[in-house]
Amino acid sequence: MSKHVAAVGESDLKMAYVQARLAEIERTRRICLAAEGGMPQRDIARAVHLSQASVHRLVARAKLLGVGESVEEIVLERYAGRISTEQMLQQLRRVESWVPRTVDPVDGVLPGSSEEDIEALLDGGFLTGSEVDQILDARE
Repeated sequence: MSKHVAAVGESDLKMAYVQARLAEIERTRRICLAAEGGMPQRDIARAVHLSQASVHRLVARAKLLGVGESVEEIVLERYAGRISTEQMLQQLRRVESWVPRTVDPVDGVLPGSSEEDIEALLDGGFLTGSEVDQILDARE
């Protein structure tokens, strides 16, 4: 095993996940905005190295969920150090609609809630119990 590989720990892996997930969210947002702006899906697909069918699915999912910030995105932005904890809490208080962010190609939006998203982010180590309490208290 190389010295570089041995130095990678759990926190490095979590940060890689966070960065990849945030990039995925941003890519989906830009794809949707390009489609809404009239760019043909075939051209979008070529630009982002996806099939036209994949672009179609991403656009359809984004139309169902919207392209505004999600609870997950806000929490991951804080974890990545892009915003402070206070900024995260303020942004979460302003989220108008706490909706599920999972879409099945056949069934559409899957059941769930933003409260469940918060619990999953807690379980994943992206939030503390105290932060969860503050978030949920602010939503009441």
